[in-house]
Amino acid sequence: MARNHNNNFLASDLEPLIDVHTSRIAKNNRWRINRKVKIPGLGLKRRGDLKGYQEKCGRIRLLAILGAFCFLLIYLSNLKPYQHMVVRIPEDDKSLPGPKVPPGYLVYSPQCKMLSLDPLSSDVMRLFSKEEFEPCSKKNPLTSIEQNFEKDTAKLIYHRGLKSKYLSSDQNQIDCCFQEITRGGSNTTADDKYNLSKCVYFDQSIELAPSIEFILIQCKGYHSKDKDKKKAKTIYYNAHAIVRRKLQMQKIFDNFNTLYPNERPLSVLMLGIDSVSRLNLIRAMPNTAQHLYDTGWFELKGYNKIDDNTFPNLMAILVGFNQTYAYDQCNPKAVGTLDKCPFVWKSFENAGYVTGYAEDEAKIGTFNYHKYGFLSQPSTHYFRPFALAAEKYLKIKYKSSLKFCLGFQNYADFIYQYALDFATAYKNDPFFGLFWTNTFSHNELSDPSSMDEKIKLYIEELDNRGILKTSAVIFFSDHGLRFGPVRQLLTGWLEERLPFIFIWLPQWFKDKYPDIVQNLKINRNRLSNPYDLHMTLKHILELSGRVDPQPPALSCTECQSIFKELPWNRSCSEAQIEQHWCTCTAYSSIDKKDNLVKQAVKYVINYINIELEKNARMPNSTKPLCAKLKLKSIISSKKSSQSEEVETKDFLVSYLLIFDVSPSNAKFESTVTYNIKKDKFEVTGSISRLNEYSTQSACVNTDYLKKYCYCSKNKKGWI
Repeated sequence: MARNHNNNFLASDLEPLIDVHTSRIAKNNRWRINRKVKIPGLGLKRRGDLKGYQEKCGRIRLLAILGAFCFLLIYLSNLKPYQHMVVRIPEDDKSLPGPKVPPGYLVYSPQCKMLSLDPLSSDVMRLFSKEEFEPCSKKNPLTSIEQNFEKDTAKLIYHRGLKSKYLSSDQNQIDCCFQEITRGGSNTTADDKYNLSKCVYFDQSIELAPSIEFILIQCKGYHSKDKDKKKAKTIYYNAHAIVRRKLQMQKIFDNFNTLYPNERPLSVLMLGIDSVSRLNLIRAMPNTAQHLYDTGWFELKGYNKIDDNTFPNLMAILVGFNQTYAYDQCNPKAVGTLDKCPFVWKSFENAGYVTGYAEDEAKIGTFNYHKYGFLSQPSTHYFRPFALAAEKYLKIKYKSSLKFCLGFQNYADFIYQYALDFATAYKNDPFFGLFWTNTFSHNELSDPSSMDEKIKLYIEELDNRGILKTSAVIFFSDHGLRFGPVRQLLTGWLEERLPFIFIWLPQWFKDKYPDIVQNLKINRNRLSNPYDLHMTLKHILELSGRVDPQPPALSCTECQSIFKELPWNRSCSEAQIEQHWCTCTAYSSIDKKDNLVKQAVKYVINYINIELEKNARMPNSTKPLCAKLKLKSIISSKKSSQSEEVETKDFLVSYLLIFDVSPSNAKFESTVTYNIKKDKFEVTGSISRLNEYSTQSACVNTDYLKKYCYCSKNKKGWI
């Protein structure tokens, strides 16, 4: 029997069997037709009388066979996505100097033994399913943008031939106009408002003025016999983001080229995807991962996050501050304070670089979620005004509670296209750009799989446009998935703390600095973190020859550029990674009924309740906003795996605890250090919330309290 290339049985393979079966029945009917047989429930009957009965049974048997094969086809088709998921990861280079990493580890030294787990292990694959990409619209858009980057022109293309696709049966005319989108608002609303210009009508493709960056398109349909055009109905909305070279930048480029004629500054393009671990990149986006491995990108396997969510991990990269210092110096909850923060992009601007920043899902933006954002535009090119307007007017399709589709395309498409156009427009000049996406990765383990092929194509387009010949590209995430069923697995614990990071360097740069290439290969299996990435950005600035030696990261003065060899026997404490986030320590299970475990959990719950009681109160009142939490059950308890000698020497042992509480049913994960000598517990780092809190904490606005709080109720509802 024939099989197709996927080893699936084809329906056509059954035809010869059916023909043989039916021909045999016809041939044998002549002598069998008069033979009597005893049928239960029917008595003694001639076979000829049972002809209909036989045919009915034959049809049932045939349907049963076909049903079985259909089931097999469906089963095999469901397995198909996994047949191509194994990524070929290059082996570690054994010729490199220094100790080697044994199998089963990403990093291996006396102070850091970081496990290497299988991304396709059965426990996590039960929670994962490959998702197919679904286009956002079946219609082609009426408008598009055609850019000539060499001439720096942009044309709004009007696809008149598509008008009939949008007009209803009682319409035969269409009027279209565009409005320019610009930043608006002031004070507390500076980063949350936009302005729309007067609508400019067009009935053919037109050139756009050089000053126009963002436009909103609106088209209305009506019948030519209608005397009152006010009855016209809006039948089309679209929005276009355009990167045009800023006129003031050319003067800056010329000045720096005159001052530093022999230097070739390295441009930096940072492409970030929220909540994707190294393992989930390999699992959910195998085509992208394989492309990175096959084309010579440098990977940092031991890249460990330094805090819970996006804001502190990006602040460590962009400013060199931990969360406490960031809120002290750059408090995002005070208007205008972020503007005073020493973001690294300001240093690039001072060195003659053009800058760009774009992020999708405006409501949960890194600098805007429960924060005021920026009073003044933070970068030369700033995407947020477009995001606000597009989210207001374009049709939205949600996926996992996030705005997956924005009009005719994925929200992420807008970000990556903007990044491509930004890098293309300034390909021959120094640039620094940060482009961040949330909408296809933040909430579910499987969601990134739908964008695998698209992301790979965008990375390939960087090469097609020549951007990889001039620029460093940092493709990375902030952390892995922070909540959901996977977080209760060992894999989930590790993945949350180990985001992916790959770095591309152009050939001319590698030829000029072979020591950097060697160090990046060595650092592949060394403990690294966001502070190191901050120092790397400063290192790139120093190599431009346009700045003085840069200061260390204030929250990690011992951290260093990954262009330099990182210490082999580095500990999390030396890298300023709290024990709760550290993946260098192995844990082994311990009885949940152990007395110290129960004491440790009780200590953590009491710690949370004290935080809520002190910091979550009604204004001008002693009345608490949040209910007091009580232990519901201990789900998991683990103890740090270290020798008795180490425990006795340091008098410290760590417990990794997962438990849930009432009345919120919140699941928490906490690392607690127990001092044997002092008989004292201490919560190290943050406490992780493993399930979503949704509106449970609507009564508080402080980020870290929201994951703890279960708002108390009275007769009027939420207090």
